[in-house]
Parts: sequence; C-alpha cells; structure tokens
Amino acid sequence: MENGHEARFLTPKKTEAKRPAWLAGSAEIAFNSDESLLTVDVDSGEIKPFLSASGDAPAFMHPCAYPGERAVVAVSFNETADGRRAGVLFKVTPEAWTPLTTFPEVCAGRPGVSPDGETIVFAGNAGRFAQGANQLWIVRPNEKPRRLEQDEPALAQGRAPRWSPDGKWIAFASTRPAPDPNEKTPKAVWVISAGGGEATRLTGHDFNPLQVAWSPDQTQLACGGFGCGLALLDLPERFRRQ
Repeated sequence: MENGHEARFLTPKKTEAKRPAWLAGSAEIAFNSDESLLTVDVDSGEIKPFLSASGDAPAFMHPCAYPGERAVVAVSFNETADGRRAGVLFKVTPEAWTPLTTFPEVCAGRPGVSPDGETIVFAGNAGRFAQGANQLWIVRPNEKPRRLEQDEPALAQGRAPRWSPDGKWIAFASTRPAPDPNEKTPKAVWVISAGGGEATRLTGHDFNPLQVAWSPDQTQLACGGFGCGLALLDLPERFRRQ
C-alpha cells in the first residue's frame, strides 16, 4: 500500500487470474483461470463463464478484447495425433467461437486486436510450437494468415505484439538477430509499421523484457516480464500520435 491506496481484489486472492482484458463499453473484465475463459463484473463482483453455452468449446487462453463489441480473440491449444502442440486463434463471443487460423498452416500464440477491430497481430510459427522462435503474423476476416516480415525466421523473430493507439505501429519484444533463438535468448524492444517494412530497435538486449504496452497518449511504452522489472520507455517522436 502506498499513499493510502490498496488493491481491491475482484476475485479470491488465490485465484489464478491471468491476461485481463476489459470488454468494450462495459464494466466487465475477461480473464483466464485454469484455461477457462471467465468474466468478472467490476461493480458487483460476479464471476461467470464468458461463454453462455460452452458445449464442446475448446479451452481458450490469452484473451484480447475487440473494440466496440462484446468479443475477444483468444488462443486454443491442443495436442495433435503426432504429439505436436497446436495453437489456433478464435474470435469468441458469448454465443459462438469462430476460427481465424488453422494448424499446421501456423501455430498461433498471444494475439492483439487493431484499434479498428479489423486486424489481428499475433506471435506464431509455421507448423510448430516454438514460442522462443516465433515471428509476427497478421490475419484478417476471410483472409489467410501471413507473416508481417518475410525475412529469415530468426531475423524476424517477435513476441507479445501490441498495436499503437492510432493503429499505425506495432511494438514487440525480439531476440533478433540471434541465429537460433529460444525462450532464454535475451530480447530487446522493437517497433514496426503495421504495414510491415523495416523494424526499429529501441533498447539493448540486456533489457530483456517479454511484454510491452502503449501509453494511451502514445508517448511511452511500459515494458516488463519474468525476471524483468516494469519500466517506462519514452518513444521517439516518429512513433507518437501525429
């Protein structure tokens, strides 16, 4: 507690509540708990499944809310017959779940929704689960997913992508140019145009963050991760909202 402020828990303290995502235009927060997709009402504290009728729904992880509608993009992981871990992106509403990607075309990971709700950026890999060696991928409704950069995979490695508030840039963590990246390879913060092109490195690899988040005014990035303290990074003028 600092300056008289104390955290108000919305779930029991021992609940494993991960990847919180505010749902558009509501007082609800979606989150993961034991691979279940739940919501909590900020005002009443009511916790309930996001899906109104789960039926044979897969387990969903890493939700990210769509702007302007009660929906999230989330990842479902399952084991294939040959023992490979498959990750597929879905657009999930309380009534339905619609696949956005297929495996083994791409093994999808943590996604982010563009500010206009039309495009998903995600970390993924063609045909294999290898988080430490992921690249950035783009998918839109009724289109096949494609890599944002066409360089050699190790030179286009990227994790935990996040859109800028104006939709023009994507910030992410990357091990590039390490030739054979894995989970332990140090990472730096990078920014790339949402349309692709050459990425710009903003920090050294000794910083080693895993995740980034844009400030609402698009002047800073918050950066953090496992074994990395939370830090703020001032953005060069070209990446700020014009």
